[in-house]
Amino acid sequence: MDTTIHSKRDTIIPATIFLMLYAVWAILVSADSQFIHQFDTALIGIICNNNPAIIKFATTFTNLGNTSVIMIETIILVVILGIFKKYAYAFFTAGTMIAANGYNWIIKHAIARQRPSAHHLVDAHGYSFPSGHSVGSATLFGILIVLTILLIKNKAAKTVLCLVWLCFPLLIGYTRIFNHVHYPSDVVGGFLEGIAFLLIGYSFLYHYYLETRVQEKT
Repeated sequence: MDTTIHSKRDTIIPATIFLMLYAVWAILVSADSQFIHQFDTALIGIICNNNPAIIKFATTFTNLGNTSVIMIETIILVVILGIFKKYAYAFFTAGTMIAANGYNWIIKHAIARQRPSAHHLVDAHGYSFPSGHSVGSATLFGILIVLTILLIKNKAAKTVLCLVWLCFPLLIGYTRIFNHVHYPSDVVGGFLEGIAFLLIGYSFLYHYYLETRVQEKT
């Protein structure tokens, strides 16, 4: 048996919580609330600076969250899962990524928030909220965390990989703020949305595949 499904629990409740948090956050952003202004100003003051080394890192590392890169990484992951006949995990990966990024496109155009007016250190197009880099990376690397937990048996390797996967979206989100192409609230919104869709996707995986396998084994 290649999973630790006995220890997995339904994620509908936490998914609902993250969706509610995301909805409240999106409403605050769309209403141009003072809280969001203060939040953005405070974090920009902490994160942004003119350090040449950090500028080099931020302008380079941020490319890992580009839509085209995330799409290629997702396709490669789905193909690998297919090669190893992990079809349920492949559908989970593809479906979750399509749902999260498709929904993100809709919300971006519905809220139509303009990007920060500060000089952008990298090219950026389209609306600002939520950060597409943050949604895509949080969802994809969240999927990798789930797959690592389910498929990797060695506890040490599992822990190290999960920590590595966690660092990617956090650093990508950081670079979007540092490069002046997103407000911190855009990044937070992207993370909330990505996590919510990840949990929803896992719920489908659990109910339609993992739970069934447990029942078949008993």
